[in-house]
Amino acid sequence: MLSHRFSNSPLAKIALEENTLAVIPLAKACEASDLGVINAGIEHAGLQQINEIWSVKDKVTRGISKQSQWSKTSEIICVSRWLSEEDCRDIEKSTYEAYVSIFSVLNDHGFMHPFRFWNYLPDINTGMGDAETYKRFCTGRLRAFTSLRIEPSYFPSASALGHHSRGAVIYVFASANKASHFTNNKQINAYDYPRQYGISSPSFARATALHLGDVPYLFISGTASITGHKSVEANNFERQLEVTANNIEHLLATANPDNRTLSTFKVYLRYPHHFQQAQNWLNGRYPNVTALITVADICRLELLVEIECFCQ
Repeated sequence: MLSHRFSNSPLAKIALEENTLAVIPLAKACEASDLGVINAGIEHAGLQQINEIWSVKDKVTRGISKQSQWSKTSEIICVSRWLSEEDCRDIEKSTYEAYVSIFSVLNDHGFMHPFRFWNYLPDINTGMGDAETYKRFCTGRLRAFTSLRIEPSYFPSASALGHHSRGAVIYVFASANKASHFTNNKQINAYDYPRQYGISSPSFARATALHLGDVPYLFISGTASITGHKSVEANNFERQLEVTANNIEHLLATANPDNRTLSTFKVYLRYPHHFQQAQNWLNGRYPNVTALITVADICRLELLVEIECFCQ
């Protein structure tokens, strides 16, 4: 039903395929483009032109509603909403408005159960204390969830990363079927973080499982070198990889009701000079998992790597 792959085929060709739900070019631009194309500002760590592709079995229909672009089948919808450079100057307010609008689009189309969010922001680590972009984004997101009466147990899996372009994009996958959201008992729930991480805790689950049709899937959120609520192994890239992998493997063992296996990784590196080291480590530890390695700013300055997973 849903597949995830990476390809250097021409973007125009991929976007025109009738079963392409969304294609995310690995390029610097973060701005609205053709329907079905999500320019997210995240670049490939190896400087190659690669496209991230989500495909479905059925024919996809596409359109625009309430400033958001959408692509859907009878089982799944992808909705994407961009924020301009001007919008990002008040990222809290714009995030709140974008989330409320996205949920309105989901409601209009009958897909009431979001199960995976991506949030790509400029200057994510800029600002001191509670004025940091990421913390202000978290407040806007939580305000939206609160106004929509979405309880923490219903927060879906998510990633939030910084790019080196202007503007921001938020996109989501949602289904008409309920999903199950999971915690990692080696970590404090993100939505229960102590006050030192901002006025509002991050609002996401560590993993989400669901069925599309009769097929089960598991989505693991952006995962990093965090134990409890603390970042560990600061400035040690390889050790951060190991802690991140241990968190992922713990979720596979404890938050995986349908016993799904790792299919793809999307890896975010703070520094591009770690590309070869990351590639060698991934090839050695996960030789059967296809990985896309990108450059992005992680939500905490001391974190050097984050990995999200798709399992089927």
